[in-house]
Amino acid sequence: MPRSLFRLATGAAAGYLLAVRPWHLRWGADDREVHAEMPGDGIVRQPQYQATRAITVDAPPANVWAWLIQLGGYRQGGTPGEPQDVKVGEVLQGGDFTVEQVDPPHTLVLALHGADATTSCSVSLRDLEDGRTRMIFRVRIRGSSSLRGTGYLAMMDVGDFMTVRRQMLTIKERAESAS
Repeated sequence: MPRSLFRLATGAAAGYLLAVRPWHLRWGADDREVHAEMPGDGIVRQPQYQATRAITVDAPPANVWAWLIQLGGYRQGGTPGEPQDVKVGEVLQGGDFTVEQVDPPHTLVLALHGADATTSCSVSLRDLEDGRTRMIFRVRIRGSSSLRGTGYLAMMDVGDFMTVRRQMLTIKERAESAS
């Protein structure tokens, strides 16, 4: 590999690790949200990957919940705004994630216990004084000590941010337009 290409690759990796990665691991979340304990944190102890993201939605938690369940891929069909029953122990779409904890319209905790990694996803909808909602999303992953586990962690490092950010922005847009 030519030296200039090596320097470019090294610079890009350093830029990602020092600037981009810290930003995407806590997109929208303040220090309190990043460091606070969330429901479901105990599912993945000593995570190798943890990201906490947050966004404020100009709608009450019940409106956000309906879109979270509908657009989050947790339940297909039905109309947002109508009750969406999600039950502990239920295996959700795709047969991957299991509902570990649910307290509508405030808490949803999912877990995936796979051969390559254990993953938990926690969503907390917090009432703000002015009728708005703070949506906080946390993912924690512990990969297996195998090449596949390492690959899973690397894939999630970038893919998780793009997916979750888009999902949160869409939920925000839909909940606000329905309010």
